[in-house]
Amino acid sequence: MNKLKFNSIFTFYSICLGLFVGAIASLFLALVNFFTHFIWETISSHMNFSGYPILIGITGGLLIGITQMKFGNYPKTMHETLREYKQKGSVEYRGEVIKNFIPAIIVLSFGASLGPEAALISILGGLITWIGDSFMVNLKNKEELLDLGIGAMLATIFHAPFISLGEAVEEGVRDRTFKNKSVKTLLYVLTTFFGIVGFKFINNLFPKEAVFSLRMPKIQWSLNVIPVLIIAFLIGIIFSILFTYSEKLTDLVAKKINNPLVLAIAAGLAIGIMGMFSSYFLFSGEHEILHLSKHATQLSVVFLLILGIGKIILTNICFSFGWRGGKIFPIIFASSSIGFAITNIFPYTPGLVVGVVVATSCTMILKQPFVIFGLLIFLFPLQFAPIILITCLLADVVNKQVENKKS
Repeated sequence: MNKLKFNSIFTFYSICLGLFVGAIASLFLALVNFFTHFIWETISSHMNFSGYPILIGITGGLLIGITQMKFGNYPKTMHETLREYKQKGSVEYRGEVIKNFIPAIIVLSFGASLGPEAALISILGGLITWIGDSFMVNLKNKEELLDLGIGAMLATIFHAPFISLGEAVEEGVRDRTFKNKSVKTLLYVLTTFFGIVGFKFINNLFPKEAVFSLRMPKIQWSLNVIPVLIIAFLIGIIFSILFTYSEKLTDLVAKKINNPLVLAIAAGLAIGIMGMFSSYFLFSGEHEILHLSKHATQLSVVFLLILGIGKIILTNICFSFGWRGGKIFPIIFASSSIGFAITNIFPYTPGLVVGVVVATSCTMILKQPFVIFGLLIFLFPLQFAPIILITCLLADVVNKQVENKKS
């Protein structure tokens, strides 16, 4: 009876946690959208100045440089927060929430090619730990709440209900409190569901933005797509190599310069220059990917290739030079652009070709096949799910073979 009572109470906590996480994530993104609209549209409409993106980029760089010198490397990355959680069973919140919040708002509002997931996990991880401390939740239960909260946050941000289950499969369900894995899985589902409910409820109170989605032509299966899928898989691998190489290169340049203010302003200048070339280079790509998918057939193959490669270079410049944030949205956007370039040459089942490029690229870079599958399953038509899963698993095999050769 006591165990049943405990499980019921913890289930209630999990539902409330999901609502809280979804609401905070939605409020944070609404605030980012407000500042973004104010900076890039309201102010811009009153300034007849062709170099406005450069002005905004340099201004953002100045602000980022100041926060870097004052706070250090913030916001924390998703991997840094998850590593802290795994090592300590909690996420530090004393003085940390504000350090993650302020730079994140600047980074996301001033056009960086980075996503919000890094800052949100850090902020929400700290808040959930604070809630656990405030209500005197014991350590094991606090870890469970944080685990569930992170899963719900990922699901709401990426509009992917199964991503938290993918995370559980990837690392193994942590049975600190519940020995029954089916109970823990049920809590993942409940927390995620109510996280999405909380997110949608708050989101409906604000002007709507296009959600993270793709517009694909009507599916017309063709056997001609089979050799194209092999090409798409190989191009996805090449894309991941380019991403990794540019990441190492920008990190190396940043270490040589080693001046936060100079680096941040240089990244802001890069944002401004590339933003003048195309607005697609700006921001994470979360909202822009829908517009790109609608107009991809009208864009040249060369432009789409430049967009995909330029996006990953700008993403790594931003991050290495102090504009810290998430890389998942930009990776998906850039690899989608490369995929659309292929479909403009070989127009056979285009949605599937793009899906293979994105699945391969993301799995090779992030090294989490089940998480990537959980993320992409609702971005692409469900008919493509089996092939996307196979692609993720094959890319993971390639990854492991490459790592074994290195070692």
